[in-house]
Amino acid sequence: MKLKQPRNLMTGAMMAMGLGLCAGQVMANEIHGSLEGEEREWHVVTHAEGSTANYHELMPGMLNVTIQGHREEKFATQGTLSIDFMVMQGSPSAASVTYFSEASMVPHYGTETEVPIELEVLELEGDSGRAKGRVSTSLAYVESMQSSHDADNSIDLDVEFDVTLVREELEL
Repeated sequence: MKLKQPRNLMTGAMMAMGLGLCAGQVMANEIHGSLEGEEREWHVVTHAEGSTANYHELMPGMLNVTIQGHREEKFATQGTLSIDFMVMQGSPSAASVTYFSEASMVPHYGTETEVPIELEVLELEGDSGRAKGRVSTSLAYVESMQSSHDADNSIDLDVEFDVTLVREELEL
């Protein structure tokens, strides 16, 4: 899995408005909850080139959504939480969740199979959208790219999110 650096250009006006979806509505860009019983908060990193909470079209009717939160308000691998799911014909699928406990891609904790995601709001239109929901799951340890998930070494995650999603164009 690759941590995504945003790619598309956003207008300064949208950034100044906090990427609000409607007049007067500004999203909080919050990801918070508990990781192994400890309360945590993650930040969506947004800047002139995009956001770590984004979506892109894979083909007509099929979108990929990534909600990536960082420990600080800057891009870094260590402490990053990533929630990824597909939307097909408007219906979301289950999610893949990864927590990067170190400054590299491995080792990390993640879901071996997709897990249910509860979505209270999912709006994907134009250049921005909104996702509000919750994921509660167990993340298994993955030591290397060649190793399998170790369910005996797992951590519990229970997070809620309310984020503005920025549409990105895939670079082919």
